[in-house]
Amino acid sequence: PQRAMRGSSALRAAWRCARGVDGTARRIPGHAVDIPPSSPHLLSLVRRMSALVPPGKSLREVTHVELLEKEDAVAIKGIWRDYHQETTGKIGFTVDPNVYARFRDRSTTCPMFVVPLHKSPRQFLTLVAQTTSPYVSFTAIDDFRKLQEAATPMLAAAHYPELVESKELALLQATFVHAASPGAAEHLTSQEATRLIRLCHAFYADDALFAKFVKPFNHAQSKFDFDALVAETAKRTWSDDIIQ
Repeated sequence: PQRAMRGSSALRAAWRCARGVDGTARRIPGHAVDIPPSSPHLLSLVRRMSALVPPGKSLREVTHVELLEKEDAVAIKGIWRDYHQETTGKIGFTVDPNVYARFRDRSTTCPMFVVPLHKSPRQFLTLVAQTTSPYVSFTAIDDFRKLQEAATPMLAAAHYPELVESKELALLQATFVHAASPGAAEHLTSQEATRLIRLCHAFYADDALFAKFVKPFNHAQSKFDFDALVAETAKRTWSDDIIQ
């Protein structure tokens, strides 16, 4: 199917150039990465194949919506943040409605991307993002190359738009592989998990970034420049809109 080819050349290039957290380049001639079709049952697959339990599909599955409806937007942001602050391996934050809408709409035609997550100024971990609304999952590129959709994601997030009309904000909840997760070769901190999602949102929501990186990755692989993506994420990683 045509969708099976989306991003295949770009992902091959990204994998061949991807640096691990030790900063060493991985270049293995002759190895290719075949991209499977984006499954409409992505999260059911995650539930079967992974110890990582994804968030609920709707806001009503994770909290009392009617209680949030009684609060103003500022209070909801604080409640949602505090609700997740003491929970290991789980984060939650609010998303600008315009960012959410662009991510939702653009991910339908561009469901895959790669995000270099900088662990330090010189070290980064590359993750494959796969989107099936309302979910997005992130899998380490080496794991995805070996196991493809059977690989364990390092993070699974759900977007909740239920309060967009009444409160002008969307909510997001994510579960991720953390330092105490059993058998985890790699893990994320809560700050890294937040940065990873916000970086992904930024590349989908910003017109210039979407046109330069996300769209070519999915539809014009010969124009996708992984090294330029690494440089761009490095520049944005510690900006206020990413770390807030």
